[in-house]
Amino acid sequence: MSHTLLAPSTIGVVESSPEMSTIRRRRPVPRELVHLSSDDAVHCTGWSRLDPTTYLVTAEWPAGTSTEVPGCGTRHESLVTAQTVRQAGLLLAHAEFGAPLPHAVLLRTFAFSFDAGRPVVTGARAALDIMVSCTETERRGNRTTGLHLDMTVLRDGHVFGTAATGFTWIPPVVYRRLRGDHAEPVRVQPPLPAPVPPASVGRATAPEVVLAPTGEPLRWLLRGDFTNTTLYDHAVDHQPGLVLIEAAHQAARLATAPGTFVPASVSTTFDRYVEFDRPCIVEARVSGGTRTTTVHVTGHQDGQQAFTTVLTGPSRGCPR
Repeated sequence: MSHTLLAPSTIGVVESSPEMSTIRRRRPVPRELVHLSSDDAVHCTGWSRLDPTTYLVTAEWPAGTSTEVPGCGTRHESLVTAQTVRQAGLLLAHAEFGAPLPHAVLLRTFAFSFDAGRPVVTGARAALDIMVSCTETERRGNRTTGLHLDMTVLRDGHVFGTAATGFTWIPPVVYRRLRGDHAEPVRVQPPLPAPVPPASVGRATAPEVVLAPTGEPLRWLLRGDFTNTTLYDHAVDHQPGLVLIEAAHQAARLATAPGTFVPASVSTTFDRYVEFDRPCIVEARVSGGTRTTTVHVTGHQDGQQAFTTVLTGPSRGCPR
């Protein structure tokens, strides 16, 4: 079964429903449901079932998530965007589809797309409505164990983005067999190579940088600084998917310098776990024409492909 993000031409206006006005909460959902240890990192604020396969999730973005880039439209902070999609999926898996909290979630695919041409109010917190269509992909006995979710993201009743993600969940004993010697969370920071300059990837500090130079063009080492609690909210046994998505964004920015590449759509496939104790090589390849630029980013560990991210955006040099 194929799943496709909405094309920009389908982005329009959706009438507000009673559910949209009644389920919004001022407080975030319980952090356990979205696998976080800090309430401050939770973006989702509520959810409601509209029919057996359709749900409404409400969320709130912090101020500064959306910014206007002169000549390049609206840019949405990639980490907040990806975290919101991740949280919406985990929330519904646990709250509506019976995924036990102790079970391990195996992320398969992750994609999001936003209309950079649609103006939004920047500099303020943003309330979002996320319409989620759920497709069961795996079952064990009479229990759901896998989902594919298609999401439509609305702000002030206007659709300005879409997302899709697919994942499964397995019991702890099965996960331990799968992970073997790497099943335990890593709590001590492995040695880190020096990062690329933070400004070159649109970040302010070294802990925010997830790439290190190799001396070869369009080729970097993955690095993950545990002091960056946005990416490492709690101890984990492998590199989180958000770290790999952030690495792809940073690699695309470096590969398209000196302009700033503003991707309109980002799609990631996860093939293998990325371990902390061995190097992971991140490579980028740029292609495209006069209107669209595409950056293909891959990560390899032990000579095997671990993830692939495809980022697509307008072919115009945007100011840094």
